Amino acid sequence: MSLSWRDRLLISLAPAELAWVRLAGVVKPQAIAKRVLPVEAGYGARPWDGVVEALRAEAAQWVHHRLAARIVLSNHFVRYALIPPSEAVSGPDEELALARFHFQKIHGDASRGWAVRLSPGGSSQPRMACAVDAALLQALRQIFPAGQQARLESVQPLLMSVFNHAAGDIPANGAWLVMAEPERACVALLKGKTWHAVQNIKGAYADAASWVDLVERERWRVELDSVPDTVLIHAASNAAAPPRMQGAWQLANLHTHWPGGLLAARDGVYRNALSAR
Repeated sequence: MSLSWRDRLLISLAPAELAWVRLAGVVKPQAIAKRVLPVEAGYGARPWDGVVEALRAEAAQWVHHRLAARIVLSNHFVRYALIPPSEAVSGPDEELALARFHFQKIHGDASRGWAVRLSPGGSSQPRMACAVDAALLQALRQIFPAGQQARLESVQPLLMSVFNHAAGDIPANGAWLVMAEPERACVALLKGKTWHAVQNIKGAYADAASWVDLVERERWRVELDSVPDTVLIHAASNAAAPPRMQGAWQLANLHTHWPGGLLAARDGVYRNALSAR
């Protein structure tokens, strides 16, 4: 039976919160169940231990349900790097090895235990690379083992999930993407279709002034004569539209496709999970 006939289970994992939405229907999906669980952020030795244990407990109710689970990982759990073009590499294996080399330069031996992925494209242009603790991915696969009715369809870092979900909102000349979470923000620059920068940093970024401040600091790191002046915001905790202009910057929320049964003003906590649609 096709996975399209399964209900979709959209899940977001963050250090202090687990959120999930179950969607039925394809053409006009409806949210038929939802839940948010607070998590003890300091539980376990790893930052994701608490939320994985919470998900494991929740998953007991889904064992006999035909579900396609898609998980979005908070940027707290992901490292990003921009991989410069290189004429010395050829083919997917060498490109992935180059990405691993860059993570090792930045993070040292800790990166040996990470699963690394690259954005689509060739070695002639910069590529976005993401790295996730391989033990986290293994723990998620164990929660949705092969052979049970509820299947794990994908695990996506928040930056890439948001980009794929809202690609139609991004102007042809590119934009700055800002993802704001509690105690973390990620900012990335697309000029045209090419990635040019990424920063994933700790801190409180809860309003337009802080988002623009982050973009302006990153702008001076970018070796480009001109950059897009559009800043697109994905902030799960802030349903209000940002001011249209902030200095020279044009701000707008990235669009979220709200299924029936969910409202932006009430259900912003599910925005990260819904980016997996």
